[in-house]
This record gives sequence, C-alpha cells and structure tokens, in this order.
Amino acid sequence: MKSLNSKATQIIQKLYGSMSDPKYRQDEDGNYAKIANNPNLMPVVVEKVGHLTGYGEIISIAHYGEQNGDLMADPEMTFVIVDGEYFPITFRNDYVALYQEVFDYNEDGSPEAIDIKLQSELTSFANTWMNSIQEQQRL
Repeated sequence: MKSLNSKATQIIQKLYGSMSDPKYRQDEDGNYAKIANNPNLMPVVVEKVGHLTGYGEIISIAHYGEQNGDLMADPEMTFVIVDGEYFPITFRNDYVALYQEVFDYNEDGSPEAIDIKLQSELTSFANTWMNSIQEQQRL
C-alpha cells in the first residue's frame, strides 16, 4: 500500500493532534475534533473511528455540508495508521453517491484482499487534499 507523502503526513498529524487541543476537541476523550479556522469554508472534522485487524487505528477526515437537513460528506476519507504512516482506505462523497473501499473482508471482518490501484489513487487525492486543508484552515 502507498502511504501519504511527507508533507501530507505532517498535515494529517496536525489534524490528528487537534483531537487533544481544547480549541478544537469536541469530546472529553479526545476522539473527535472540528477545525473551523475559516468561516467561509466548510470545517474539517477529524474522528477516531476504529481499528483495522492486522493494521492499526482508523481515523476519519471529512468536510460535511447539509442538504435537506441531512449531513453530507464532501468528502470523507478514512486512513489506517501503521507505524506512524497514514494509508487511505476509503473515500465517500454523498453529493454524488460515491463510496469506495480498498479492502475486501473475510467473514470474520479481517481484510482479505486489497485493490492496489484504488488505494494508490486515493493516496494521490489525499496528498493534494491535505495541502488544500492546510491552506483553507490556516493550520
């Protein structure tokens, strides 16, 4: 699998660290943060969402808009953290009804196969998106 490049890794580490920062933290356990440093753009939401068997912790990074009273991911990506490296594993954009996942899973929930091409494409997108987040939210 491809991990984020070094610049994108530094940015996502800042996002991850925001869950401990009282300015952004949204819960007492530090599992969720919302960064809204630019009122003209959608906030960035960072959340711990689970653990991937055989890999590591999973976090979600997302922008959310609203449509007809419903929150809409625009986009949301999940990343598995392995030895300090971040690997994109899902992409979701509710406005275009798109959900992509790089793993196929066994019946026990453990990853079985990986779509290497998709994972590489998600990594390229995430590298660019992290730079945009840094500029937009003045990290």
